[in-house]
Amino acid sequence: MPKSASEYAALLEGLNEGVIAFDRRRAVVLANGASIRLLGLAGQEVVGRGADELFSASPELLEILEAGFRGRLYPVPRDLMLRHGDGGMRRLGATTSYLKAESKQGLVLVVQDVSALKKMEWETYQDAKMSALGRLAASVAHEVRNPLGAVDIQLQLLEDDLRAVDEGMRSRIYRRLNIARMEMKRLDRIVHNFLRFSRTPRLDLRRISLNDVVRHVFDLVSPEARERGIRLDLDLHEGLPAVNGDESQLGQAVLNITVNAFQAMESDGQLRARTWMDSDGNHNCLSISDTGCGIPDEEIDRIFEYYYTTRDEGTGLGLSIARQIIHQHRGRIDVESETGKGTVFRIHLPVGGRAG
Repeated sequence: MPKSASEYAALLEGLNEGVIAFDRRRAVVLANGASIRLLGLAGQEVVGRGADELFSASPELLEILEAGFRGRLYPVPRDLMLRHGDGGMRRLGATTSYLKAESKQGLVLVVQDVSALKKMEWETYQDAKMSALGRLAASVAHEVRNPLGAVDIQLQLLEDDLRAVDEGMRSRIYRRLNIARMEMKRLDRIVHNFLRFSRTPRLDLRRISLNDVVRHVFDLVSPEARERGIRLDLDLHEGLPAVNGDESQLGQAVLNITVNAFQAMESDGQLRARTWMDSDGNHNCLSISDTGCGIPDEEIDRIFEYYYTTRDEGTGLGLSIARQIIHQHRGRIDVESETGKGTVFRIHLPVGGRAG
């Protein structure tokens, strides 16, 4: 039995995917609620407006629509990033088809939120890369440590032999030996970091306070904050239940994020930590926000990648290790940033039961 127009409208409104239809003049003739939400069009008059006017702030989306109007459709979802008026970013998959297939007139745009799917794919890829990288790092570290030990022994023997050399020559050679030893120690620390990174540390799980972890980290960095002219602000919800976690490892994760924030800020910056309980009552939440330079859109998807850094002196491990620790605690970490305004990291940790 044919459906009525109201039944079709109700069907479209029930979809999680956004659907917008354009006539041959490129004006909107239909837009369901999901499209309004996904494309950040709430509060706007949509039907009757042209595509160029409606999406003037989204060149990626306009490019997809322009191709569709010219007959080059996207039956397979094409990824695009869309910034909303509140500064948030959303990753969408967009497909296009003809509004009237038989006459190839008009255009239908279908969009769906693929942020969670893309994040899951990225995390799976990163975990696989981490596993392979860890095996390589462990192998390299093992191979490097053996000759390092042999060189150290030879330096000790050489130092013993220097006792037979005149004092002036001995002093010069001692200085060079000390430089060699310092460089060897630096290399040994690099090897140690490789090993630490390749071997996931076992968690010492206890019932701990997330607020105490944050306070301890802020106490630790307060001298550097004073030196840099950075204001520290704590807004901690005192009613939080305990989490089942490793205090040292969680402290390391918070510290890594804090250090990253310091490096992004000039003097007179502000670093704020806030804790709260989420709406479902099952997670403690922590946000760490800074007033730094922010992260460009093209880099924000890469900041948790291993060894990815934009600083010459950076190792690219700080945020990667923070993410690894949070995931070990069955939590999640998200980031939101705007260039020139700052960055917010949000950590969600499950409320702990009896520590195992």
